[in-house]
Amino acid sequence: MKLIRISSLLIILNFHSAFAASAYEDVGDFVIEHSEIELAQLETWAYLFELINPDGTTKIISHANENILLKPASTMKIFTGWWAFKEKNQTDDYLYQMLRQSVNEMADATSQGMGGVLTMADWYRDLGLNLTEENFKPADGSGLSYDNKANCQVEIDLLKKIRNDEEYERFKNLLAQPKKDGTLQDRLTIYAGKLFAKTGTLNATAALAGFLETPKGTMVFCILSDYLKIKVVSARKKIDNMVKVNYNLAK
Repeated sequence: MKLIRISSLLIILNFHSAFAASAYEDVGDFVIEHSEIELAQLETWAYLFELINPDGTTKIISHANENILLKPASTMKIFTGWWAFKEKNQTDDYLYQMLRQSVNEMADATSQGMGGVLTMADWYRDLGLNLTEENFKPADGSGLSYDNKANCQVEIDLLKKIRNDEEYERFKNLLAQPKKDGTLQDRLTIYAGKLFAKTGTLNATAALAGFLETPKGTMVFCILSDYLKIKVVSARKKIDNMVKVNYNLAK
């Protein structure tokens, strides 16, 4: 009987441990079984860096594969977060935790409470965002589902709308930042006070999207990597280097 009780306890502990890891984006990599089709996919990188000048004009700094559908991972929370922010569905404190710590349960509860991802897509279309089957396929509000698909171009279109909104300054401070508690705390620390972004992590996916203030204006950027054959930690280093290179190009 003792052995049975110990085994049961281990099962319970393992269940709660797995549940805790699924609640937060960057508490380890998400271990999800890949299908043979997924495993056969080539590692794919997509990115788009665009500078918004003080006069409102824009300039593309660099881009590649920006129209390819990939898993957005937790950058999906930008869509959920901005929707809830503008509709005043959640408090800033709630969104601060949801976005900075990337809490999946909070994002999914928010999306479901507002009518679900189809309602969210309709809201963005009414806002003027050109959402189609070719650039945006939402499955949940958190980005945890592998059925979510988006491309860099549609994420950049959203980021530009946020940047041009009168509440941009308030919203950007709800996002993760270097040297502050959150998923960017120990990354890109040379841009503390300048970088406001959303990380994204799945088992073979790494992403980063957001805003970087430069001497010449605000750089909006989206980096999506999918079907990774390298470790996620190595992908993050590559992402961070891309941000540094493009910041220097934008100066």
